[in-house]
Amino acid sequence: MRSPTISARSGHQRGFTLAELAIVITILGLLLVGVLKGQSLIGGARAKDVVAIVGDLRTATASFKDRYKYLPGDWPFSAGEISGVTAGASVGTAGNGIVEGVISAAGKAEADSEVALLPWQLYSAGYLSKINRSDPLNLIATSFGPVHVVSKATAETLVSGFAAANPAARNAIIFSALPCELAGEVDASIDDGNAASGRALGAACTSGTITWYAVAL
Repeated sequence: MRSPTISARSGHQRGFTLAELAIVITILGLLLVGVLKGQSLIGGARAKDVVAIVGDLRTATASFKDRYKYLPGDWPFSAGEISGVTAGASVGTAGNGIVEGVISAAGKAEADSEVALLPWQLYSAGYLSKINRSDPLNLIATSFGPVHVVSKATAETLVSGFAAANPAARNAIIFSALPCELAGEVDASIDDGNAASGRALGAACTSGTITWYAVAL
């Protein structure tokens, strides 16, 4: 008795139809759009955080000066003369309206300088809600790197062209190690949308990062 003949086609796997391929491609496209949109939302949130720091520091320093008649870090008083605020810095000329002190190659404020003391005095006076107390030379930071308030001269050493672009400014807010794309988003909110031009300026973009980005205080 002969065995039933098995069709040679029965062992072959059926391929995708054009309709099935279209569905798969559509799903992959939707996933890619979702990933890109998520990355855009994260980038937008980070840019808003940086812009918020600019606004907070401008408001805090202006409020401090309005209350105490001097900029934080730059005031000439000794400890205890005004309750809740520490003594003046030992590096810098107190009361001249300029926040003095250099920034090291590692991005830290000069010890005992007006730059280093400014965040602590703002915090002590209640104008900043939190600071990075674990590092007295980097009391304010983003998720990327340190943030300092410095003199225009110090900003110029970190970001060439800042002084010429901001002739009336005496001090600046500087951000360290911002991704180039993020710096562009920040610049679009506060300046001309180009971190390499305008009044808010960044150093050259290298390996996807702007070493320092400066904004007039």
